[in-house]
Amino acid sequence: MTHRRPSCLTEEMTVLKTCARAAALAGLLLLAACGSGEGGGEAYDADGKCLRDTSAEAQGMPSEDRIFGWIADLTRFGNRRTGTVGGQKAAAYMKCRFEALGLEDVHYETATTWKWEATRSSLRVAGEAVDSTPTAFSFITADKPSVFSTGPGGLNAEIVDVGLGVPIVKDVKGKIVVFDLKFLVPTAALAPLMEFLWDPALTTLLDPSLSVLVANPFQTTYETAVQQVLNAGAAGFVGVLADYFNSNKYYNESYHTAVTIPGVWVAPKDGKRIRALMKAAGDKPTANLVMEGSREETQGRAVVGTLPGQSLDTILVTSHHDAAWNGAVEDGSGAASVIAQAQYFASKPAQERQKTLLFTTMDSHWTGYQVHKAFAKKYITDKLTPYNIVGNVTIEHIGKQGIKDADGNLAVTDQPEFRGIFENLGPSLKLTMINGLIKHDLRRTALLQAHLLCPTVGIPTDAFACVAGVPTASLIAGPNYLYDEADTLDKVAKDQLVPVNRFFAELVEAMDATPSALIGIPGISALPTAASLRE
Repeated sequence: MTHRRPSCLTEEMTVLKTCARAAALAGLLLLAACGSGEGGGEAYDADGKCLRDTSAEAQGMPSEDRIFGWIADLTRFGNRRTGTVGGQKAAAYMKCRFEALGLEDVHYETATTWKWEATRSSLRVAGEAVDSTPTAFSFITADKPSVFSTGPGGLNAEIVDVGLGVPIVKDVKGKIVVFDLKFLVPTAALAPLMEFLWDPALTTLLDPSLSVLVANPFQTTYETAVQQVLNAGAAGFVGVLADYFNSNKYYNESYHTAVTIPGVWVAPKDGKRIRALMKAAGDKPTANLVMEGSREETQGRAVVGTLPGQSLDTILVTSHHDAAWNGAVEDGSGAASVIAQAQYFASKPAQERQKTLLFTTMDSHWTGYQVHKAFAKKYITDKLTPYNIVGNVTIEHIGKQGIKDADGNLAVTDQPEFRGIFENLGPSLKLTMINGLIKHDLRRTALLQAHLLCPTVGIPTDAFACVAGVPTASLIAGPNYLYDEADTLDKVAKDQLVPVNRFFAELVEAMDATPSALIGIPGISALPTAASLRE
């Protein structure tokens, strides 16, 4: 029943040539299909590569408007989930940017991952429609492609409220369960890892919203609660986003739990409404849950390009280009920052680089990180390429602060979201980062110690290289709109784009000048990782 969706990017070399030949015949139509027409009128050579950009704007550190323009381009592709047209366009766009800036050996690395899509979804409680969004990666057949459906009339069953859902003490077998999803980790919980904080105005402590005490949507009770629901034999579930602002457009990542029943998210206000409807309906209220869609294998992509140095000791600069929705902050800002770093270093004479620079952005961020894992295995663990990766920087989420207002709605301030740089670098590079935070006024930014996290549980960023044993500095922020369709261009902290990229460019230069063995702390960064111990 499932099938692989045809794509103009299925086989990179064949398709690039096909796109080039077809472009001569079909012009703009094909360019749109290959994801290039929306990026700004790129030109291609006979081999289908983007022509080199020799304009003045393509030299040195890009301007704020130029970086923001790349973010805007990415958001125009629509949702960039892996396997979608928007996701394919994003990968093609990143590849074109690398080529236009003169990076060498620009290509895709691929891995098989999953595309999950709900084409129809609705919820009625006690006969009344309730606004909802399908819970991503639910209603699947574990480890198999599938087409799922609750049937023509949907799932009709008694609906039961289990509160937090841990433990479930009610009989819910064959029923639809309502539970509260809770967010677990507030910013303040990172305090034990803090090595340095640049916040000269003390905004983190004096914030009237007390946002440092509010948990962000990254780590939640989802796996625990849903596993309880599954174990109890429920037929479906309704997750109330109890700690969220008033939205149900929450797109969760693919968790380890194989969620084999349908589920939907509802906003906090609709959770209250559901419980009022249940109470008014009497002893055995009923609900109707409809979900139809599919889960199929698809090809995930990493876009890779290099700037050779005098040695094959290599510094990796990375982020991800996919997104749950249109993703301006998550992670248009990160992908655009990788382009910014590529432009800055491509403008410098090659003889100034002691080490090779390897730039990459990836997808499968939402679908299980298969591309990240395959890349780490090939380039770091198994060392199947010439590159000896000795350092890594990862850049994500340059966004404004999001808070809940008094009515429970999303409000965005003009200051940057509190952010952390997880790092396990050596002492001289720690000092470089501290000086850089002050020099570039990266306010509300903390250095977070990751020496013990990297070889054990990892860090909550896309810095897969850290888990594979590479000394890393990884920027991350967790604004509350990060997994929501509300992550739009107005949420980008535009005034921070250049300072953040100058900070990381200087860090990469310092890594380049540091003996490879001293980028991390000898004897600590080289500890066997949790991943390697499992293999």
